[in-house]
Amino acid sequence: MSIEKRFVVKKDIKTDVITYMEYEKLKGLKFKPKSNVNFEDMISVNEMIVINPGLIEKLVSKKCSRNFKKILKLMSLVSDDDDDSGYMLILDEIERLKNLVINKYKNYMEEKEYDVLLKKLEIIKQEAEYRKNKILEMNLSYEDNKRGKSSR
Repeated sequence: MSIEKRFVVKKDIKTDVITYMEYEKLKGLKFKPKSNVNFEDMISVNEMIVINPGLIEKLVSKKCSRNFKKILKLMSLVSDDDDDSGYMLILDEIERLKNLVINKYKNYMEEKEYDVLLKKLEIIKQEAEYRKNKILEMNLSYEDNKRGKSSR
C-alpha cells in the first residue's frame, strides 16, 4: 500500500523557479470548498489551506458576519405567538457560532473584532432567552387561568 504524499507547487513568475512545499507542514486556515460546483476542465479539490494572513482575516470576517446575519434573520422571523422552539433554535445557533469563533477563528481575527462579535452574540442571546422566558410565562399563566375557570 503506498502512502499518499501531498505537496503544494508554487511557481515564481519573475524567476521561473518552482517551489515544492509539504502540505502537512503548512500553517493556515483549512476549509472545504463548496460541493456540487462543476465546471468544464475543473480540478477536483477536497480541502484548501489559505496561508495569506490578510486573506484569512477577510474570509473569517465574512464567514462570521454571514452567520451573524443568519442569526439576526432568524430572530426577526420568530414571533412571540409561536412556542419557544424557535428561540431554542436561535440559542443553539448562537452557541454554535460562539464555540466556532472561540475554538477556530480566534487566532485569525483581530482582538477588537473578536471582542465585539462575542459581545453582540451575548446581547442577542440575552434577548432570545428573555423572549423565550416571556413565552413560557404567558403559557403558564394561560394554563393557570384555564384551570381556574374550569374548576368553578
